[in-house]
Amino acid sequence: MIDKRPNGTYRVRLYYRRRYVGSKTFTRKRDAEAWERDSKAALAAGRWVDPSSSEAVTVSEWAELWLATLQGGKPSSIADRRAKFRLYVEPAFGRRPIGMLKHSEIAAWAREIAIRLSPSTARRALAVLRRTIELAIRDGAIGSNPTLGIRLPAQQAGEPKPLTHAEVLRLAEQMPTRKDRLLILVACYGGPRWGELTALRTSDITASGALRLVRAWSETGGVMHLGDLKTHQARTVPLPASVVSDLLDWATDLPRDSFLFHASQPHIPLRNNNYRLRVLNSALERAGLIGITPHNFRDTCASLAIQAGATVPAVAALLGHRDPSVTLKHYASLFPSDLDAVANRLDQALNEAKRFEELRTNSNQNTDHTPTKPKPTTQHDA
Repeated sequence: MIDKRPNGTYRVRLYYRRRYVGSKTFTRKRDAEAWERDSKAALAAGRWVDPSSSEAVTVSEWAELWLATLQGGKPSSIADRRAKFRLYVEPAFGRRPIGMLKHSEIAAWAREIAIRLSPSTARRALAVLRRTIELAIRDGAIGSNPTLGIRLPAQQAGEPKPLTHAEVLRLAEQMPTRKDRLLILVACYGGPRWGELTALRTSDITASGALRLVRAWSETGGVMHLGDLKTHQARTVPLPASVVSDLLDWATDLPRDSFLFHASQPHIPLRNNNYRLRVLNSALERAGLIGITPHNFRDTCASLAIQAGATVPAVAALLGHRDPSVTLKHYASLFPSDLDAVANRLDQALNEAKRFEELRTNSNQNTDHTPTKPKPTTQHDA
């Protein structure tokens, strides 16, 4: 039953089997009608939650509490989680009491996002809802997490698009300045992410000619932030000696501790989209390498390292993958020559074993057919 009150609000008085069970007030009539409808369905299913209990706090209210716990973290990560909540979680569940969510409806919602957009988007949206519910569980508001056990389609990794040594050099030749040419060489032979590449300072070149990656740029709402690496683990990456020589020569002309690859001034970060539009895309076109993006430079680094004999753990360390299985997942197709070599070595070992077995068998047969010499007769025997 819905009553309009003198102050303009709408009060729902809920009855079930002629028994009063609770009430709630809304500013909009349609919200009151929706709550009454959902509550009656929940009562019939045996899962109704009293609005006065902590379980009745909405998903949106719990999400705000959870998002507040992220303060102090990486701004781009916080912005991404807030965006996933606003775009996907809030429209579906924002006004719902957190204690009324069902596993089946959450699973259907996540699968719909996976089909309509992508499995990775669905996973991120589901993670936001899961973390929100986990906070409610830790505070004792609800007893179980209905997001657990939800399976989503596997994310199909994009096929790597690496460049060859010749293509790297061809692209570098088409870049308009010395700085741009070095950027291509460092990106393709060192494999840093774009934010890591553009956060390199002159002081990050080690005495041995390697690069020390300790920070990265990220962009949130058009604002650039300088912070930790994606995995929060600094790493050192080697470079070919010829690239190091050119890089050191270039760095001597830059102000002390300035960024190696910057925009118009040494202290201004180089934005990915701006650089692609103003410099990179036209150079790629001149080099005949249409469709290549900065991420493919990491593919290139992985491919060239594998060709040089690098193992999966070595490539993972080079690219900054915390788990080598991530490397194998993305670059498994670049390892076929290793598998062929293994098969060849197994074949050689098998043939050697066969030859050894044949020699041993022939030796035994010859021993069995050797005539026995007669035992000499002694005086005692006579």
